Amino acid sequence: MLKEYDIRPDQLPRILANDPAVISAGAKPGQIVKIIRKSPTAKYATAYRLVVESDTSESFVFAEPSEEVSTASEEI
Repeated sequence: MLKEYDIRPDQLPRILANDPAVISAGAKPGQIVKIIRKSPTAKYATAYRLVVESDTSESFVFAEPSEEVSTASEEI
């Protein structure tokens, strides 16, 4: 029985199964991984992620910058 402070796996942030850290740990889709990082304010910060299958059908296309958008102005 879930208590009001229990978290369901679908509420967790996700991490792809093809992430190098997930592969190194040997985690599989559906598992929850615990990530411990060094923190400048606390000694360590803990995070949890749900491992999800990577969708290889998605591809990312990076567009060239538009000519209409100016990047840096040399006039001051």
